[in-house]
Amino acid sequence: MALAVASSPAFAKAPAPGAEGIPRFSHVVVLVLENESATNTWGPASVAHYLNSLVPRGVFASQYFATGHASLDNYIAMVSGQADQPLTASDCLPVNLWVCVQPQSLMSNGRNLADQLEAKGITWKGYMDGLPSPCFHADYSPTALPPDPYQGDSQKPPAKDYADRHNPFIYFKDTIENDARCRAHVRPFTDMASDIARNALPAFSFITPDSCHDGHDDPCSNGQKGGLVSADKWLSQNLPSLIDYLWAHHGLLLITSDESGPSDLAGCCSGGPLGLLPGFGGRVGLLALSPMLTGGRTVATQYDHMSLLRTIEDSFGITEYLNNAARASAMKDVLR
Repeated sequence: MALAVASSPAFAKAPAPGAEGIPRFSHVVVLVLENESATNTWGPASVAHYLNSLVPRGVFASQYFATGHASLDNYIAMVSGQADQPLTASDCLPVNLWVCVQPQSLMSNGRNLADQLEAKGITWKGYMDGLPSPCFHADYSPTALPPDPYQGDSQKPPAKDYADRHNPFIYFKDTIENDARCRAHVRPFTDMASDIARNALPAFSFITPDSCHDGHDDPCSNGQKGGLVSADKWLSQNLPSLIDYLWAHHGLLLITSDESGPSDLAGCCSGGPLGLLPGFGGRVGLLALSPMLTGGRTVATQYDHMSLLRTIEDSFGITEYLNNAARASAMKDVLR
């Protein structure tokens, strides 16, 4: 069904321009997988058969790199342009959630993509797979005992395979300390289906599968085969309706991984301190899917998570480039 929609001439009109030559899409959706190299995810021997079946429809950025080698530092980079710092580079495992959140406020007063979007009246949500309830997270108090107990790979209720460190928005004070805002925007992934059915998908969405469905755990906590096998099955069950919606609404889906395998320390671009040095999170690749793009292409320009943030800012007409995004290059040759 999605292929038929993709080929329909009814959606051939180009979107209005954003900034720096990046198109303005009605919806931008970012979906992040975990801990897989570009070769494992996108190579000819990949077990992610459904995911790779989408590649001919989209544009593949083969030289797209992660920022660091933990989860949290990469997620923070994608939504704020901040480079890793000692706590996020350790997934904040030695400290509680309250302590982990505080350093983010030191860069640009803690401003992040959510703040930029709201300032322009643009709707947004984080759809978190396995999130037990809106704005669920570990105890946010200075005296909470570390470590954060909700880090996935578990069958223990209430959170099970949901991981706080894969939910970037709760690591900014202006979200986690504003319960009404947090509950309105940090939502269980199950909400997405009803939002699509109501024609109410926000302009920007950030999707994090749980630690089984994102490829992180292998085996999964329930004993089933994990890694890209479980991730690909979850994608095959959940992406078709989203892709159909985006195809009918001039939308864009961006799929990548937070970091590569631990032995891959390659990096590029502006992911390091002050944007002056490259990151070191390895090559992960990125797939862009939209009816507004010339599909079936591979782009070999080097990009990273800071490029992703700048590209999203440009698409929504935001010219305040946060932190390392100010030194990044927008992915103009991907989104054409």
